[in-house]
Amino acid sequence: MKFNLKPDENLKVETIRVGHVPTLVVRPEQEIRTGVAVLWIHGGGYITGMKEMVYMGRAADLVKKFGVAVFSPGYRLAWQKPYPAAVKDCYAVLRYIDKHRDELGVRSIIVGGESAGGGCRSGSGRVSYGFSCF
Repeated sequence: MKFNLKPDENLKVETIRVGHVPTLVVRPEQEIRTGVAVLWIHGGGYITGMKEMVYMGRAADLVKKFGVAVFSPGYRLAWQKPYPAAVKDCYAVLRYIDKHRDELGVRSIIVGGESAGGGCRSGSGRVSYGFSCF
């Protein structure tokens, strides 16, 4: 089985640093301002996985179909730094998106993830007073 860990040619990708957290930002090639940012947290059981998994998951489809901007944090894995480091890293990216709403053109923030990323999403949402997680 072959996995695609490279971006689709119709996606614009940049890497930013939010504190110590490397974060991929994936947008449509043709800039569409939907006002929606998605914090997408990769899976991997907290011990494997990487932010580039966003290219082969649901998040890339969200960019292509709906024109949202996806932020995929490269959170610290459990073998690098135990719990709650991953939750704190993802929360830092959530706060970054919120703090930079105007310059990013963001009205709404959606937080999601696959597998362990879904659990980390819940943890990030729980520590974030004033944010809604669905």
